[in-house]
Amino acid sequence: MREMLLAKTQSILPQISQQADWAEQHGRLHPQAIAALCEAGIPRLYLPESLGGYAVDPVTCALLCGELALADPAAAWHVMVYNAARLMAATWPQEMVEVLWGNNPDSLVAASGHTPFKGVRDGSCYRVNGQNSFVSGVHHADFVMSPMRVDDQMFTVAVPIDQCEIVDNWDTLGMRGTGSNDVRVNDAIVPATLVAPLMEHGVRNKYYHGTLFQCPARVVFATYVPVALSLAERAIDELGALAADKVPYASDHKLARRPLAQHHFGRALAAWRSAKSYFYTELQAVWQQAVEGRAFDDRARADLYLAGTHALQTSAVAVKHVIDAAGSSSLHKGTPLERIHRDMETLRHHGFANESRYASVAQVHWGVELDYPLLLR
Repeated sequence: MREMLLAKTQSILPQISQQADWAEQHGRLHPQAIAALCEAGIPRLYLPESLGGYAVDPVTCALLCGELALADPAAAWHVMVYNAARLMAATWPQEMVEVLWGNNPDSLVAASGHTPFKGVRDGSCYRVNGQNSFVSGVHHADFVMSPMRVDDQMFTVAVPIDQCEIVDNWDTLGMRGTGSNDVRVNDAIVPATLVAPLMEHGVRNKYYHGTLFQCPARVVFATYVPVALSLAERAIDELGALAADKVPYASDHKLARRPLAQHHFGRALAAWRSAKSYFYTELQAVWQQAVEGRAFDDRARADLYLAGTHALQTSAVAVKHVIDAAGSSSLHKGTPLERIHRDMETLRHHGFANESRYASVAQVHWGVELDYPLLLR
């Protein structure tokens, strides 16, 4: 399975790379890039086999994401866009899962947990209002998934895209092609079949009983943390090429002989290699534990969270070392290092893996109140 999916992914890389500049300019992926992702099976990675998916192990998912990121980080981000909701759907009502993917395994459910919508029960439907942010991939979505508050209870709602208004406000420093715009809903009427109670642990519907779905929900890290690792790898490679040719200002020898550049290169390489090894080792350990049928306690879930957060944040450190070594060569608009720098600066502030999430892990280990409990359970 892994070899087949890797081959499919590698076959679409030229097309993804060809459309990367278009995505950067237009703030969303080109339709041809979306079609290519579907052709490679990316929307089905975390979908149960009984629904036409692959239900791959997280290491395979991470490897595919990393391959795509070498062609376009924004396209690789859609590994998460397509698969996050599919992973979360384990405890949703069976009918809801069938509406979303029963007839189309490639249906895109764009999602954000940033700001809950407000819902009011109206017979067999809910009347939904609100505005949510950071809804990546929404221009290509069939549904928008969001938390929804009804009185004092939290639900998950999937709103059909024809009842949503896309607020085109994704004008950012980096990762522009992700199209992570706001979505506004005004008195949307959503059937109760597209609403599920929001809970940490619940009864699994009949589709979600394979090994993948015994893993902690944080295996979603495999769908986007490799984007950061890929950016660090590309930055290190770019610095190596630059060092061989660049003669810095007020110098009579190439960058490769400058001690400060050598220092930053070594630290970047060590940071990237160690973070990548730690992340993939933890993903493999989680999968093995699920294969053996051993339950995951809070600390095991938090340890996976730590590996993902550390991989992303340490990738940002590695890129910073590269930028410090490259100097003014990283400032020119349109150069590879300039874009890598912008994309990495955007990624490192992502809410699920930003610097503050180290504290979330400490809260589990120390037994104090969690600031983001659903992400660790």
